[in-house]
Amino acid sequence: MKPLLSRLKWVLLVSLAFVAGQPERCEGVLPHIRVGILRRQPQVSFSGPAGVTIEPPRGDKPVAVIPANETWVIRNPSSLPLRGKGGVVLISPAGIETDLPESSLHLTAPEGSTVTIHGVEGHWDQRTDRDYRGAIEVTFSAQGFIVVNVVDIETYLRGVVPSEMPETYPLAALQAQAVAARGQALMKAGRHRSEGFDLCSTQHCQVYGGATSEDPRSDQAVASTFGQVLVYHGRLADTLYSSTCGGHTANNEDYWPGTSPIPYLRGVCDFEPEDRVNCAFPMDEQQVQAYLKYAPAVHCNQPAYAKADKIRWWSVVRRDELEKDIRDAVGDIGALLEVRVLDRAPSGLVRTIAVIGTKRLVKLNGGSAIRRALGGINSAAFAMQAIPDQNGTPVAFTIWGAGWGHQVGMCQVGAAGLADRGWEYEQILSKYYTGCRVEKRY
Repeated sequence: MKPLLSRLKWVLLVSLAFVAGQPERCEGVLPHIRVGILRRQPQVSFSGPAGVTIEPPRGDKPVAVIPANETWVIRNPSSLPLRGKGGVVLISPAGIETDLPESSLHLTAPEGSTVTIHGVEGHWDQRTDRDYRGAIEVTFSAQGFIVVNVVDIETYLRGVVPSEMPETYPLAALQAQAVAARGQALMKAGRHRSEGFDLCSTQHCQVYGGATSEDPRSDQAVASTFGQVLVYHGRLADTLYSSTCGGHTANNEDYWPGTSPIPYLRGVCDFEPEDRVNCAFPMDEQQVQAYLKYAPAVHCNQPAYAKADKIRWWSVVRRDELEKDIRDAVGDIGALLEVRVLDRAPSGLVRTIAVIGTKRLVKLNGGSAIRRALGGINSAAFAMQAIPDQNGTPVAFTIWGAGWGHQVGMCQVGAAGLADRGWEYEQILSKYYTGCRVEKRY
């Protein structure tokens, strides 16, 4: 084994107490979350503005202290020439390699500082070098390295709220987002347990940008709602949310067929009875097609917070392009002849379509499947019309619709509109989550 660099200093081991399992069961205790940052990586590159301490998962001594602002690499020894199996290799900026017997390491920064993980992709801000508070676990497995951030839930939310809602939104909207995101973290914790962590850092769970995404305004929203969640009849509510409902939110079972109706995830109008909005739900097909073409003065019709092409959107798609998307989703249907709406929810959300081709007809149920088959359209609240040639054969399709996202639960842009009208976050939450109330859990 090659000796450690002389500048690596031995330090006392810092004890870390992690709360494993389902955090929502830890009432009265500040839960900790294990967030998957990277998976299946051939190596891990890291640094720290105030240095990084490398610790074994168990034992009475740390491995080393890395100087501030130096980028080091942890690599699998079997990926390097003439290396045996077991342990990992620590590589300095100068390329000096040190064999370590451990296959799992903890990276920590001095109190108040962060660990930087390089090469983290998939965030709105396009930053790939991201800072994280708490501890970083780097573990090598047969599939490559897994990087996990172990952090208390309130610190986790500081990296979630501004990643899921712009920090420029009104404070009451950010507070509503903090409560909803806290509930989502507690409800979803453990969904990635088989991979060694509770939650991922993407939209599949919630977008988590670490300390890199933190902002004073969203920090204030998290701190001012500390420990608060939504409950329904005493049980933690599944506080789903999406960007823009377009005028009406959706029932959970309308978007996800096969799920039981959840009493607090009922579709609601995104306007108030006293508002002079020229639309009434439910609508017949002709009315809903007209509704989808104009943007009424609803709460989420807020150009200051949402792009106009997310409130109402349209596109013209060539038949061959749409055929490819459909083929990727359901297989070969031949030449596409028609996409027909078979079932539409009272909110305007499409529940079932028939895709008709020269080889076969396929029915698709549920917003996720429908949106994917139609090329990833903004929402499942849409209408379509074929553009035929002189022989009546479709050459393209016009698609128009309302909103962005699954439209179940809180409408985030609608929350901003309500906050501008003077609504407090508790009122905003009660509008979008029927019959729920705010409760402090820890």
